[in-house]
Amino acid sequence: MFMIIAKLHRVRGNAILAACDSELFGKCIEGKKGVKLSIKGNFFDGEEVSEEEFKTMLCQATSANLIGKRTVALAIKLGYIDPDCVTKIAGTPHALMFCV
Repeated sequence: MFMIIAKLHRVRGNAILAACDSELFGKCIEGKKGVKLSIKGNFFDGEEVSEEEFKTMLCQATSANLIGKRTVALAIKLGYIDPDCVTKIAGTPHALMFCV
């Protein structure tokens, strides 16, 4: 089963998508040089979504914060993220998307 947790925030005419692999929700990842990525709280606290629901949310998003192997890989497959723009924090893929 496809397990991504996603939440679409609507703020002042923008749609901000927060999405992560389900097993990452509630964790804090710490990388080199003290870089910390907190995947918890209201921002990421969404619902488990199907691949199709995730695609629909990405289509609506004006920006997105995507974390995890499955989440980032699907965004790449769908053409929303350039693979060369993916960073890794403690081995976990992280990508940001902005529509201009």
